[in-house]
Formats: sequence, structure tokens, C-alpha cells
Amino acid sequence: MRGIKTGYGTSVLPYWALFNLYVIYIITSIPGLAITPIMGTLQHIFPGTTQLETQFLELGPNIAAIPFVFIGGAIGTRFNNMKVLNWTCLFYGIGGAAFFIAPNMITLIILSFAIGIAAGVISPLASAFVSDLFNGKARTRQYGFTSAVLNLVLMVSVIATGYLAKINWRLPFLIYLLPFIPLFFAAKFKKYIKEPADIRKSDAAHNKTKVHYKFSKEVNVPTLVRYCIYYFIITFVIAAISLYIPFLFKNSSTAGDLTSILFLGIMASGFTLNWCLSWLKKNVAVLVLFAIFVGFLLMVVSNVAVVVGIGIFIASYFYGVAQPYYYDRLSVISSRLALTLTMAIFAIMDSAGNVLAPFVIDGLADLFKDPTSTHPLMAFKICLAIIFFSTIVVLIRQIIVRKRGEKPVNTSEYDFSHPIAENGQSLPSADAAAHTQPAAAPAAQTVKVPASDSKSSSSTTTNSK
Repeated sequence: MRGIKTGYGTSVLPYWALFNLYVIYIITSIPGLAITPIMGTLQHIFPGTTQLETQFLELGPNIAAIPFVFIGGAIGTRFNNMKVLNWTCLFYGIGGAAFFIAPNMITLIILSFAIGIAAGVISPLASAFVSDLFNGKARTRQYGFTSAVLNLVLMVSVIATGYLAKINWRLPFLIYLLPFIPLFFAAKFKKYIKEPADIRKSDAAHNKTKVHYKFSKEVNVPTLVRYCIYYFIITFVIAAISLYIPFLFKNSSTAGDLTSILFLGIMASGFTLNWCLSWLKKNVAVLVLFAIFVGFLLMVVSNVAVVVGIGIFIASYFYGVAQPYYYDRLSVISSRLALTLTMAIFAIMDSAGNVLAPFVIDGLADLFKDPTSTHPLMAFKICLAIIFFSTIVVLIRQIIVRKRGEKPVNTSEYDFSHPIAENGQSLPSADAAAHTQPAAAPAAQTVKVPASDSKSSSSTTTNSK
């Protein structure tokens, strides 16, 4: 069977499994998408609807996702990940289908929160699945590809839902039926996913002693905190682009074109991720911030749409580099058992950045007595200042680290695959061995994804399906 290389020896992942993985990734980001083209007409469809209520249809899923991303990550460290995925997709799909019969605005808002909850639960699982199925440069490349495919789908969907809304205002809700696709592939896809129970059994059998897991021992917490703060800042400022460009450029077509550049930049970076990282080398954090600073500087100094568009592309491109890069780094600083919770904590920064951006930026603008309602450019000036100071902080830290002769985080320094025995000593993990020394897959077999024990790490052949 044809497929894509996983980075584990000569093994490959079937294209259908890759497609399913992309769909799982996509459904975490589509809540609120179908609302965009019909926001202007909802007040006519449901008389008496306020502007705040229509905004809740877009903000609601992000607000609901914040706690449930964390809950989904916590559940993913203990319970069967595929069962959690399947039940959540079923709930998600039913909620999406209910949009077609929603009788009033309150029902639409409730359903928006419901699918936001589902997307939040699935989000850390989707990121962890990429780590399960790929290794090394192949894993880094796939984090880039998933980001690129996601933003490509978002671009196409925004355009498609706009046309569908002209036919019937409920047709854009078709995109909320995507969660039914992973249910179709569930039976075959579960063969490639490692489950927490398998990891625990494997470690217990290998070490012949009771194993205790503690999150702080499974994750490099200081590095995780640093990554989260960094990701929150860049997400916060990038969110300002789509929030304030429509107010900076009153022409709807110009504003739409500039907003679409945001998705284009993130998509382009996903397809060129490994090339860009080879150029950035060990300076990813500071150079990404510097590039975003340059992008916002262009937005501030010029009111020419072309120049602003170039600035948006530069900022969004390098944001698109940082996003999958740091998701990939999470696989290095965390054991697989704790990875779903680690991913969840990190993903919360995404939702928090998007939700808090308008409130914080408007608050700061009001503090300087230059409100964004009358001076939308002030939003970009605030973001420019935030990025400037963040770049200085990261640069100073990088200089200090290099002067001390500290090495970058890597698997040899932080091996979190070792569970803790009753006596408090770190024990070798079979799961770690499966990841670091995968057996080469025979030529006649299609997938060899290392699992947590000898039974689950056996190759799955085409015939067995």
C-alpha cells in the first residue's frame, strides 16, 4: 500500500490514515467558521437579535474550548484516546446537524458553545496523534503540513460558505458535519494510536514494579511555561490582524483580501517549514519575533493596502513557522503519557490569545485616550510595542544562556520517558525504547508505528485490515 514515510525506519502511513489525521486536526478549528458569512443577516433572520449575540456565535466556541482543552488533555492521559475521540466526534456531529433545525438565536448560541466544547476536547488529541504517527524530521514536517492544510481549508471554506449563504443561510453549517468522517475511519485508525493503558502496562511489565506517574516528572515544566508565554504573545498580536483590519480599511473587499493574506501566510509557512527552520537554525524564537515586528511596523507606517498586505504576510508567515515548531518541541520535552495534557495546556494559549486580544488592546488604547473605535491603527501600535519588548526579552535571555554555555533542550538532556518506581528512582521505559530504536518494517508491510508494548508495536499489514 502506498503511503507517506513516518520517520520510523522504512515504515509508511497509508494515505487514508493521513487524510483522517488532517480531518481530525481541521475539525478543532472550524467552530464559528460557518457564522462569518451570515453575521450581517442574522438580525433580519431573527428579529430582535443584538450585535453581542451575533458576536457570541463566533467567540462562544473559543470561550467554551478554553477549559475543555485542558479537560480533554487530562482525560487523554488516563482514558482510551480513540474512544474519547469517537464519542466526542459523535457529539460534535450531532451538534453540527442540529444547526439545520435551530429555531432561534439562543439555540444557535448554545450549539456554538457545544461544538466549541467538542473541538476543545479533540484539540490535544489531534496534536498528540501527530506525535504518535511520526518521528524526527517527518514529525516536524507533518506539524507544518497539518497547519498548512488547516489554513488552506479555512481559506477555501470562508469563500465557499459565503457563496452557500447566498443560496440558503443554513447551508454554511454543512462544514459542521465533518466530525462524522473520523467515525468512518475509527476502526482502522485505532491500530496506529498508542493508548495510556498500553503505555502503563508496558512500563509495569518491563520494570516488574509498580509505576507512579507524576506530571512534573514527565514534563520539563519550566520549558513548557516559557513556550506557553511565548506562544500566547505571538497568538495575541496575530489575532489583532483579523480583529482590526476591517476597521482600518472600510472597503469590505479590501478588508477581506487583507484578512485572507493572514491565512495565506500561515499556509505557506506550513509547506516550507523544514526549509525555513534550516535557515533559522537555533534562533527560531528571536528571529520569529523580529519578523513579526517588521510585519507590524509595515502595517503601522503605511496606509497603502499593498504595503499593509506585505506586512501581514511577513507576520503571519513567521507565526506559521513558530506554531508547528513549538508543537513539535512539546514532543521532546514531554513523555507520551503526559503529551496530551502538555498539548492541552499549550493549546489553551491559542484560545486565550484570541479571546483576550480585543479586550486587552481596547483597554490599553482607552488608557492612552486613543480608542480603537476611532483610531483602529492604535491596535497595531500596541501590538508593535508588545512584540518589541518581547523580542528584547528573548534576545537578552538567549545571550545569557549562550554565555553560560547552556545547551538547547534535547532528548538526551531531558528524558521524560522514564516512569517513577515506588522507591522514587527513574526506571527505563519500554515506550522510550520503542521510540528511540524502532525496528525496520519488512518491505511487504505498510506501517510500523512504535507502540507502548511488544504486542501493540507489531506491524499492521494490509491483509489484516
